[in-house]
Amino acid sequence: MEVPECPVCLQPYDTTLAVPRVLACGHTFCDPCIASLPLRPSLPVAAARCPICSQIVPLSSLPKNLDLLRFASPAKPNPKPDSSSTNLRIPPEFLPVSFPQSFVSEWSPFVLPRSSISYSKCSISSQLGPPWFCDEGRKVSFFKIGVSPKDPGSFRLSYSARVMDFLSKLRDETRTRLGFLIKASWRHRRGISRILGVWMDSDREEEEASSVFLVSERLQRGIMAAENGEQLGALIAGMELCEGLMGLHSNGITCGCLGDLCFGFDEFGHCVVDLDGVLKTGERIQKGLRMKKGLDLDELGVFVAPEVLNQMSDRNCSSGDASDGSIACAVDVWSLSCTLIMFLGGSLLEGYSSLLLRVTDDDFVQLFVSWYEAWSEQVSSKLKALLHEKKYEALLGMIKLCLSFHPEDRPRVSDVWHCIKDLFNGLHVDDQASSYTEILVAKDKSSHCLVLWELFVGSEGDTGLSSAQDSSGILEAVSANEGLLASKRNCNDEHLPPENVNGEHLVERLHGGGAKSIRLCGHNDSVTGLAIGGGFLFSSSFDKTINVWSLQDFSHVQTLRAHAHRVMAILVVENGEPLCISGDSGSGICIWRIGTSLTQEPLKKWYEHNDWRYSGIHALAVSGTEYLYSGSGDKSIKAWSLQDHSLLCTMNGHKSTVSALAVAGGILYSGSWDGTIRLWWITDHSPLITLGEDAPENLNAVLSLCVHCNILTSSYENGNLKIWRNETLVKTMQIQNGSLFALDIDTKWLFTGGWNKIIDIQELSENDLEVDIKPVASINCDSVITCLLHWHGKLFVGLGNKEIKVYCAG
Repeated sequence: MEVPECPVCLQPYDTTLAVPRVLACGHTFCDPCIASLPLRPSLPVAAARCPICSQIVPLSSLPKNLDLLRFASPAKPNPKPDSSSTNLRIPPEFLPVSFPQSFVSEWSPFVLPRSSISYSKCSISSQLGPPWFCDEGRKVSFFKIGVSPKDPGSFRLSYSARVMDFLSKLRDETRTRLGFLIKASWRHRRGISRILGVWMDSDREEEEASSVFLVSERLQRGIMAAENGEQLGALIAGMELCEGLMGLHSNGITCGCLGDLCFGFDEFGHCVVDLDGVLKTGERIQKGLRMKKGLDLDELGVFVAPEVLNQMSDRNCSSGDASDGSIACAVDVWSLSCTLIMFLGGSLLEGYSSLLLRVTDDDFVQLFVSWYEAWSEQVSSKLKALLHEKKYEALLGMIKLCLSFHPEDRPRVSDVWHCIKDLFNGLHVDDQASSYTEILVAKDKSSHCLVLWELFVGSEGDTGLSSAQDSSGILEAVSANEGLLASKRNCNDEHLPPENVNGEHLVERLHGGGAKSIRLCGHNDSVTGLAIGGGFLFSSSFDKTINVWSLQDFSHVQTLRAHAHRVMAILVVENGEPLCISGDSGSGICIWRIGTSLTQEPLKKWYEHNDWRYSGIHALAVSGTEYLYSGSGDKSIKAWSLQDHSLLCTMNGHKSTVSALAVAGGILYSGSWDGTIRLWWITDHSPLITLGEDAPENLNAVLSLCVHCNILTSSYENGNLKIWRNETLVKTMQIQNGSLFALDIDTKWLFTGGWNKIIDIQELSENDLEVDIKPVASINCDSVITCLLHWHGKLFVGLGNKEIKVYCAG
């Protein structure tokens, strides 16, 4: 079968250089050929003659020939979304968040997608892309780092935003160390377990709070103890442990202790420092120190240097501060030597825990040093009896130095590594490891000790949260006279006439972040539409009126009364003379002049000519200062002149009520209860294409349309949202369980609301292959949401309970 080609240049169509475009006459040519057609200068719009039929056709906003395009270049299957993409931009400014954009850019790579981890199965439930690269079903470990309280009141952040909010409220020092730890596991994979990121268990909506975890890969457990003279195998594991510790030290981190939980074996059998185990070990030690009966490290299976234990027990030992950078690495050298001894013969370390049981004695400082030296000599003697061959002399001396009581007398981890390596002589050892250690030696100092972190939610008196933040999330009630927009009277009094509600708004705090909602009361029935222009907010209602509100202080300015039926649609034209246009269910259209003063009488009022079986205007749209379009219950769209208000033409094609209209790029978009969206030329009002009629069994009434750039978004009666790009359906998603009445797009933000009384705020992003939507936040409302409008950082919401809510920054 031949590939479709342009009839002028005979070049095959493609998706980039030779895109097939359809002229109004129905003939198709490629982009370069259309651009080369001679224009007709006598016409007010760009137009030319068709090379085939010689008709004069407009050349603006030409749709693609989708059939030829699919045939010429078959559509690629949608790639699997990158589940690691948790990038979240700062939500609209009226939403109360406590973190800046720079914070989001820094921490969003560390936030695991909610669906990627199964807490009940302790495994990865879906494959993670970069930077995690973990397979489906891989086992993971959880370390709880805090609790994110449930969002109070009506405001609720999305999953990603809640994790960001939690991280932003951590103390700066805690958050910095957490970032160091995650980055270290990503940079130096040799000898260090992988920390996947931060994850929140938020599936159980009934819970008041959600736990936040540090998720790590789970390692195989086991004790590498030498038997029957197989010391070399244990020493190889010790070398690998040295490499992991050096990788941590080069990133400014020390473990502070080692034990049974602090190392494991990966899928290849290599010994690895388990960062999750180190954190859990530190938590166990802290809990043990808070007990009055003393600390049994033999029972815990932990090796802790004396100076670290002393600092954890808040004693001023002469050995110095374990968090001091000059000795921080030395604490791991001590623990490493004990681990090596355990590898070589676990029973050699007996007695150290009995020393520490006396840690509560008053004469600890004076007597402990002498006790400790006697214990280390005893361990050295036992180890020498075990490793009696001459080749182990250097190793025995190195381990003895590592057990020195004073940190400054201990060698470096790299020295231990080289000492073990020299034992192998002619045996094959990875040459790259030697150069690897040389790189890390230069940075062999550290100041962040894991076991000394105040990162654990179990620590007394501290959750790791900043003292400036309210970790409980409990909000204080706002008094009636608080704030610039405080309520003077109760706006719920339905007996107050609309003219007397000036400045009467109820201000509510949301989420404790300074955002406020302002309630405008003035209508006596459901709000049906919102429009802004000329410095005013216009609201229409089933009560047959239009209320005008000041955008300066949201006070009520005036009520316009000219409709005899329910006002169904409203819009504002600001090109030229500012106008407010409204349509009602009796097919009446009113035009109001906007100025410094608003009059009760409309500038113009007339009625549509309808089929006697149908009536009512359901949607309005304008094209510049030329045309006014009305969508009617008689299935038609009528075009009116904005100059003399005469009927120019009637567009037919829909099979039910025309419920939504939008104009963009020289094209009129119309949505109908028949479930389809039709596109019409603005120049001659001829039909272009119909969207959504290919699946009649799945058709639902179109309730709202919004066009931004090349993106068309439509909402439906069944709660679905559809996104079209270049007249091609690219995404369908279920937003709510009921009708989705309201829809608005402002740059990258998508706002939806409807029958379930929830406003969903989502981020809209696109690339060459797909259009993606990420949830940002949601707001619970008191009634059905009938209309939405985002303007200059404020969100205006029309409700079925007669009110208008305005969400703005505090």
